[in-house]
Order: sequence, then structure tokens, then C-alpha cells
Amino acid sequence: MTVYLTEVDPRWAEHSGGEGHYGAPEWGPEDLERAAAFLAELAPQAGRVFEYLLRNPGRTIHCTELVDKALGGPNEGDPARRVAGVLSGMSKAYSNSGRRFPFYWWEAPEGSVGATYAVRPSVAAVFLAARLGR
Repeated sequence: MTVYLTEVDPRWAEHSGGEGHYGAPEWGPEDLERAAAFLAELAPQAGRVFEYLLRNPGRTIHCTELVDKALGGPNEGDPARRVAGVLSGMSKAYSNSGRRFPFYWWEAPEGSVGATYAVRPSVAAVFLAARLGR
């Protein structure tokens, strides 16, 4: 089932992210240059996963889809760990940005496996504009 979260959906506040997802300011329209620098510092696989999330703003995407579509499969082993490992390739960009991680993630509900990820629509707009040089 495809789930889209609006900008004000309360589920954004219910994410499973740790310290890097709190404290620092959220990305905003004043961060275009900062977002361009962030994108330039991403490890290649992290860039592919983030790009996939940006093309689907607000949509919650299961880790298996990210492995299949953004990383080109194969979807063997533990896709949740694979995606989490790939997203560690954002560490340098995150540390240098002065902002929180630009994505959210949620652990699977009890009895399910894998995590889901999403980018808030307003954050996706900042990164897409930065990529276009606006």
C-alpha cells in the first residue's frame, strides 16, 4: 500500500531516527547553498538512495524498494541493514551541514520486517531546487 504523508502529518514526529534527526534545524528555503554542498559530499550509493527519496516526496518507501530501485538489487540478506549502511554515507555531509538528516525513517511494526523511509515535501523541494541551481 502506498502511503503519502502531507507536510503537517503527525507521523513525521513519530519517526525512529536518533540524535541526527533532532536538535539541529530542519532544512528550509534559505538552505539552497547548504543543500548543494550536502549533495556534493554524499557517497555514491547514499546519493542514489537519497535521489530516489527526493523523487518521491512524502511517500513512505520500504527498504526493499530502495534496494531494488535505487541500489539495483539484488535484494538478498537484510535490506534494512543494507539501506542503513548505505545511508551512513551521508555522515560527512550531515556533519558539515549544521542541519538534521534530510530524511525520516520508521522501524517496522511488530511482526513485520524492514524499515520505511521518506523525505518531507518541503525538504525535498529545497534539495531539488539546489540541484537545479535555483
